[in-house]
Amino acid sequence: MQSRSAEGTRDGQSSGDRQTEVAVGRRTALKLTGVLGATVVGGLGTGTGVASAQSAAWTVVVVPDTQKYARRSSLVSYAQDQTDWIAANLATENIVFVTHEGDWVDDGSNRTEWERMDTVWNAIEGDVPYAAAIGDHDYAVEEDRSSSTANYREFFGEARYGGYSWFGGSAPNDLSHYQYFSAGGYDFLHIDLEWEAPGDPTDATSAVGWAQGVLDAHPDTPTIITTHSYLWDEPGEEGRTTFVQENSNDGNSGEQLFRKLVEPNPQVFMTFNGNFHEAGGSDNGEWTQVSQNAAGRDVYELLACYQDYPNGGDGWLRLVRFVPGGGTDGLDRIAVQTYSPSLDAFQTDGRSEFSFDLDFTERFGASDGGTETVTFETGLDGYDGTVDTYLQEAQPDADNATAPTLNVDTNDPQGTGQAVQALLRFDGVVGTDGGIPLGATVTSATLTLQTTGDGDGAGLYPMLVGWSDHDSWDSLGGGVQVDGAQAAATPDVTTGSVALGTTTVDVTASVERWVGGDPNYGWLFRATGSDGWDFSSAEGTTPPRLRVTFESGSGDPTLLTVPQAVARANPDDDDSVIDQIELQLAINWWATETAVPNTGGQTLTTAELQQLTNMWATGATVA
Repeated sequence: MQSRSAEGTRDGQSSGDRQTEVAVGRRTALKLTGVLGATVVGGLGTGTGVASAQSAAWTVVVVPDTQKYARRSSLVSYAQDQTDWIAANLATENIVFVTHEGDWVDDGSNRTEWERMDTVWNAIEGDVPYAAAIGDHDYAVEEDRSSSTANYREFFGEARYGGYSWFGGSAPNDLSHYQYFSAGGYDFLHIDLEWEAPGDPTDATSAVGWAQGVLDAHPDTPTIITTHSYLWDEPGEEGRTTFVQENSNDGNSGEQLFRKLVEPNPQVFMTFNGNFHEAGGSDNGEWTQVSQNAAGRDVYELLACYQDYPNGGDGWLRLVRFVPGGGTDGLDRIAVQTYSPSLDAFQTDGRSEFSFDLDFTERFGASDGGTETVTFETGLDGYDGTVDTYLQEAQPDADNATAPTLNVDTNDPQGTGQAVQALLRFDGVVGTDGGIPLGATVTSATLTLQTTGDGDGAGLYPMLVGWSDHDSWDSLGGGVQVDGAQAAATPDVTTGSVALGTTTVDVTASVERWVGGDPNYGWLFRATGSDGWDFSSAEGTTPPRLRVTFESGSGDPTLLTVPQAVARANPDDDDSVIDQIELQLAINWWATETAVPNTGGQTLTTAELQQLTNMWATGATVA
């Protein structure tokens, strides 16, 4: 389970600029309409004029129900026009995220419909972060949660986008997911939530409980939720639904989702949904309202569903533009327009075009002037720097370097009281070769693990000495001791009970120390209870992922960690290993308390010298 080399992949942007640019002429059949510069005036604007582009603005595209396009080959071109237009306008409109509201198809059991939408979505594949919510028509039997979702999961589940750096993780049933995107100097979280998501926040095995866990791991990250059913537009009853359509009443209404998930979590500032199309005329399938959460902050809730329009929707989609300084009295603005690439036209009535004025800094947190995000995961953009193993008291000589699953326990085999510990490290996190610059300001660091066996979880203790993935219980002296010598005496973080599926852990404190110059020896995972925990290793189907966001321009990209600097001290030698000359130099620097060159003044500790000696003796590669 060891790896080397390769850079982490960067997906962060500075001041709202996307890292991906698409040539303007990519889809020459579609007109580039310059919607980025379109201005909506006042609370409910009516103008469609195109003004000069504001480079600081960014756009989120909302794609409503596509079921009728998928049902008929004669209509699928409307869906294709939508994604072709998005692809052609990624750079022009500064499109930073795309979300589909669900009901991809009309008949969830019809594979042909799924294949049509698969082809449609390929137009933006790999170009922009996106979400793919599930709707009631996407089940094999409409509105029957117990029926198969195999087609949805095959075509639009984690298997499709799990390898992208912007993907955060999925619920155990692969029907809810979360994603990251950045724009305007802000980092955002998006959750696509299962249709009429069942459960409660306290039940981590349920869809709502899973989502609460994601929100708990990102308490300060502004969040958008897309779910298929939430608001409806029945005349005289507009607002959040108070009923459940699922055949067995298995789920939560829109009102219940608001009370359980949206209202208590102040970072949630916007919701999108489709599904309902009750009102007549041009108002069909549209409703917008502003609610207040428990903290007294506004939540912008938007319904858009155009399937009852001619041709299954005429290709209408929503453009949600964030315009710094675009509001009145110095405020910022979220401006919403409804546009059809097929018709090259806007809807301009009050339900289709409107805006909200707010203070982005107050709602999203202070703009950092630009951040960068680096993701470390085996197989992602060539990265192979993940090292992990587990140590078994019951099998003290076992070498688990290639095991696909890691385990922690206090009682394995059952009834023996013998412990199992796990070790995990990401090499190359700090440094000049694709890592984070030494001394950078870290704003967040999240470790994402795929739980394959639920349990009591573990504490993550910083390791204080080096180790190999071939180490065993005996080779480390009877397991790792949390004594302040082998590992820290207290954990940086404790996971609490873990459920099947994605487990996210805030490891900002650990990464901050590494970036500050402390050696990165990874973590010891030490079980907190007798119910063991299993999670995927670097050689498993879903490897561990470390995602770090830091301020652009912070730190010194020319500085090296101590091991890197020592390994490069002899210009005639391989810079990835420590030779005898370099070890002798390190001993001299340690003995005289001399700063190691190219480290920004760092001196060698006794523990670091011991680690360098071990690396020299074993020929270990320097991260």
